[in-house]
Amino acid sequence: MNSLHITPVHPGEVLKDELDELSLSQTGLAKHIGVLPKTINEICREKRGISAAMALKLSRALGASPQFWLNLQNNWELSQIDEADYEKIKPIAA
Repeated sequence: MNSLHITPVHPGEVLKDELDELSLSQTGLAKHIGVLPKTINEICREKRGISAAMALKLSRALGASPQFWLNLQNNWELSQIDEADYEKIKPIAA
């Protein structure tokens, strides 16, 4: 069986695409969900992650589930880890 490997993307990249599709500005989204424009800008520039509260706000505004946004964030974070840094950690129990 072939397994498809998909490179995770930062949720900010997906958010930028959503805003472009909707012809909605970062400031417009920020006002709509009650956050500072700087917050949305930092997410779009991949300088900030998505919290559970932000995932819910984006879900309500854009229609995707909160889990969708959190999964993007979790997958991104895991992709940024160098597993070699953790090789010395062995299982405690079999």
